[in-house]
Amino acid sequence: MKTRKVLLAVVVFCMSILPVIAQDARIPADTNPNNWANLFYINVPIEKIYPHTLGFMVLYQKSNNELGRLYLPDAWFAASGGKGDLIKMNADTTWPYLVIFYKDGKFSHVRLYVKRDKSHPSWGVLPPDANLADKFNVEELKIEF
Repeated sequence: MKTRKVLLAVVVFCMSILPVIAQDARIPADTNPNNWANLFYINVPIEKIYPHTLGFMVLYQKSNNELGRLYLPDAWFAASGGKGDLIKMNADTTWPYLVIFYKDGKFSHVRLYVKRDKSHPSWGVLPPDANLADKFNVEELKIEF
């Protein structure tokens, strides 16, 4: 009987001291909604993707049924944490598209979703004499709607 009282006293003591010694449960900065940046994105369906030695030329449909062109430098996709992510999709029904992310109203990064199979109709071939070097010299993406 005496051991039960001692055991009960130890359990009560541990339960009462637990909140005092518990770790401070602060919300991490990246999961706290008060610290979230003004981040938004735009999905852009792709008509055609043209690989180039300096990057990708992407044709997309604008609101007036004209085609717009974007030049995405290869350097954006080369490094982890760069301005671009290249995601290769398998054979499914999803047509290639582009997601442009803006943070605080300024271009942040881009994700290019393409078909893995280069024989897919969304892939194109640029003429070998196409002089586009100056087009790929961009720091941010400016899209026209």
